[in-house]
Amino acid sequence: MNFAAIEIGSNAVRMIVAELEDSCELRVIERWSSHLRLGDTVFECGEISENIFQQLLHTIHGLLLEIKKFPQIKVSLSGTSAMRDANNSVEVVDRLKTLVEFPVKILSGIEESRCLLDGVQSFLPQSVLMKFPLRQTFLADLGGGSLEISLLEPETNRTSNKTKFLQSFDIGTLRLRKIKNAIQQLESIIPEGLSQLSQVFSVNPEDRSHLILTGGNAKTFARLFTQVSKKYQSDKRGKNQTANWISLDWTEFERIEQIFQKQSPLEQQKRWKLRSQQTEIFNIALAVFLKIGIKLRTAQLSIPFFGLKESLLLSLVSANIEKPLQDITLVLTSGPPKKFKIST
Repeated sequence: MNFAAIEIGSNAVRMIVAELEDSCELRVIERWSSHLRLGDTVFECGEISENIFQQLLHTIHGLLLEIKKFPQIKVSLSGTSAMRDANNSVEVVDRLKTLVEFPVKILSGIEESRCLLDGVQSFLPQSVLMKFPLRQTFLADLGGGSLEISLLEPETNRTSNKTKFLQSFDIGTLRLRKIKNAIQQLESIIPEGLSQLSQVFSVNPEDRSHLILTGGNAKTFARLFTQVSKKYQSDKRGKNQTANWISLDWTEFERIEQIFQKQSPLEQQKRWKLRSQQTEIFNIALAVFLKIGIKLRTAQLSIPFFGLKESLLLSLVSANIEKPLQDITLVLTSGPPKKFKIST
């Protein structure tokens, strides 16, 4: 069987396609990305305009056309922060269901956080999630419109109830981009709940945590880190790093974060081949990561090449074959996703 998950995010529309084999190995065969910033319209005007709706419709039609070649394919469409914040979200979802013939599920912030948590816990090996010698492991996903933070637990400590620590904050790179001098004002901008995040951590000031970052900007940092860090190159030769995620000391993140903060968007475009849409928000994202890491007294940072769309894919497969996520092995592909151009 084949499966496709489409994520209608605030920053982009993304699709991932995978084939499920008899051994419950889910092999990714296609990835697509379309730079449609729903958040730019919603966070400024409060709704999805007709022009943006038509671009979204065209994008979804185009992505669905790409997967017609796959037999027996199951599809899910999910919307995140911009979709749930839009005043006309109900109307947009109803129109999309009629025009594309697939329902769109708008995820609440908590649903998005739980989906990411379940996906990451099933994807990463238990050795990465173990607490000792660190006190806690947190997962933070930063998007264009929201920030989801959850507490990860090793498999032996998980309970069947759903009383996990799950939080979603209306803070994202597109929202922050509209604020003048956002990086300098970050301490006063971030919500009170995020300011008090350390309260879920140990009261012992000597304890340190492990932070796992997901989202497009986290992946961009991970890719650039492999080029910048001499220590990573040394570890890679020693086979201490894998193709599916990177790990680094927090002090190393702080050092390299400062390197990027000193570079202008134009310099980042020329030196690191980043697109202008990336450099508009990259340093803002790094500043948010730094703030979270400091509040959680982070000692180790990990960034998997895995995110919400992969979590949505695993959730779709799990529901269709009636097996837990832990029984499904996701095999990723390397390289950037294919770009879907929007006709304006």
